[in-house]
Formats: sequence, C-alpha cells, structure tokens
Amino acid sequence: MSKRTSSLSLFLALLLVVFLLIFQFTTKSHLYISFSVLLITALIMNFLSTSKNFILILTIIFSTGFSLAVLSGTSIKSQTYLIGEYILLMAALILMWLVFAEAKRNSEELTSLRKKAEELEKYVGTSNLLTHSEFTNRIKVIMAGTQRRGEENFYISVKTTPLNTTKESMNFLLMQTLLQTVRSDFDLVTKLADGSYLVFLQNTKKEGCLKVVERLYQSLRTELNLIQLPISYEILNQEQGHDYYVDHKDGELKK
Repeated sequence: MSKRTSSLSLFLALLLVVFLLIFQFTTKSHLYISFSVLLITALIMNFLSTSKNFILILTIIFSTGFSLAVLSGTSIKSQTYLIGEYILLMAALILMWLVFAEAKRNSEELTSLRKKAEELEKYVGTSNLLTHSEFTNRIKVIMAGTQRRGEENFYISVKTTPLNTTKESMNFLLMQTLLQTVRSDFDLVTKLADGSYLVFLQNTKKEGCLKVVERLYQSLRTELNLIQLPISYEILNQEQGHDYYVDHKDGELKK
C-alpha cells in the first residue's frame, strides 16, 4: 500500500511538471485546446475502468497525432513546435492514465482491507452482539457437530414494536436483556437489517425456546411497568431460521 501511495505521489508530481511545461511552451492558440482535451479526458476517465481508460488515451493520442500531421505547416520551425506540444500532451495523457490507475487500485485495496477488517470483527461496536460474518461462521461450526450427534437447533426472532419516541431506548433495553437471558457460552445473538434480533439456540427443543422467551419477558417486566410488552417473537426451526436470516441480514446495523 505504501509503495502504491509513493507511486501515486510520483505520478502526480510528474503530471504537475508536464502541466507547467505545457503552459510554458505551448502557443496560446493551442494551449486552450490542450487543456480542454485534458479536462474532458479526465472527466470521462472518472467513469471508465483502467483498461477502457487506456484505450481512450491511445485513441486520443493517435487522433491528435493524425490531426497534427494534417494541419501542421510546411516550415521546420512550426513542425518542431507542434511535435514538442504533441509530446507534452501525450506525456500528460499517459501520466493521467497512470494516476487514475493507481488511484483506483488504492481505492479497491482500501475497500478490500475494510471488508476483511469487518469480517474479522466479532462484535458490533462495544456490544456483545455478533457481526453477521461471525454469526454465520459460528453457526457453521456448531451445526457440523449437532448434525453429527443428531441434535436439533432452533432460532428465535425478537423485535420491538415501541412508539417512535421510545424506540431507541427500547431497542437498547431489549438487546441488553436478551444478551443476559441467553447462555453466552452456547447461544448466539445478532441484529438484522430490519431491526430484529435473531437468537441461535443449539441442542434444544421448542420447549427450550419457550423457556428462553419466558425468561426474557420476566426480565423485561422488571424494567418496564407495562401490562403488554412492546415486543414480538417467532420461534423458527433450523431451516426456517436460516431462510429468515438470509432474507433479513443485508446491512450491518449498529446497536
């Protein structure tokens, strides 16, 4: 990454030098044309891939060279000036392609590193909620063992239905209570893009899921002075829970 950053800095410095040379040695009538070509090319290159940008640069270089060959005067002096201007323009175009190529490589590498860092993260923020990648990886490991032993796994989907004014505080309370209710060494909890919490319970039956829900409700009632708690839940078998997770996991909500 540092080498690419150094290369990008070098290309930018060379490009700046070439721009100064164009400004210094290009005739006034051709100066506007040169910078117009460079500006339009830079705008187009923002929307194309590196390979397409290379084809674009070659097309402009050959087209400009052909135009100069047709329009150049007969005197040696005028041809020499035009050749010098053409070389500077060609150098600027090639350096622009190198700058855009390096910038896009750096951007792609940063995106890749950010994605890998997110995948390596186990928890969302400072909470004990598992990230989606960690939730998925742990379930794969657990299911390999439970299937071999013929054990069942269940999911519980829990979501809040509070008023908008209390939504954030209710979500936080539900998250904290849910994490305290489940077995931290065995059960997994994550938050999905629709705002619901998904709990994975290994080696249990539907009755075990109901006990978890009962403990959750009891804990919430000690915190909330309400007859009807603003939450809903759904118990899902292994296949249903997997489908629910796939349908609702897009995005990684922060707590």
